[in-house]
Amino acid sequence: MSISPGLLEKAVRIHGHLGPFLVLGMKMCLLAERLLGGNVQRCEIEVLDRKPYLCAVDGIKAVMDNGAVTIRKGTGIIAIFKGVKNGEVALAVKSNVQEKYANEPWELCEDNAFKVLSEDDEDLFEALA
Repeated sequence: MSISPGLLEKAVRIHGHLGPFLVLGMKMCLLAERLLGGNVQRCEIEVLDRKPYLCAVDGIKAVMDNGAVTIRKGTGIIAIFKGVKNGEVALAVKSNVQEKYANEPWELCEDNAFKVLSEDDEDLFEALA
């Protein structure tokens, strides 16, 4: 599923700028919605407590709109999404993706966001059991 220009604009308004971790959060939440067959009601995310990792939280919030997001300190980006019908799915951003974009210079932030937009979900995320 692609991210609409309107949703991308909303996320940038919420977050303040366009970057790869913002887009990772958005794509992660949209994938969860697809897997759950409906809107995500709650998300529990374990995330490294520093930028740019925390930027993924705003991406998730932009997609969820009024859903509840609980943030815990973690070592990467792992989220458990809970759907309307009490189903849940756990997703993680692949460690090689996190490392790649966390170490890029700020000047490439927007370019990297568009790279993430064009990548397949299978290359970005892994489902956890």
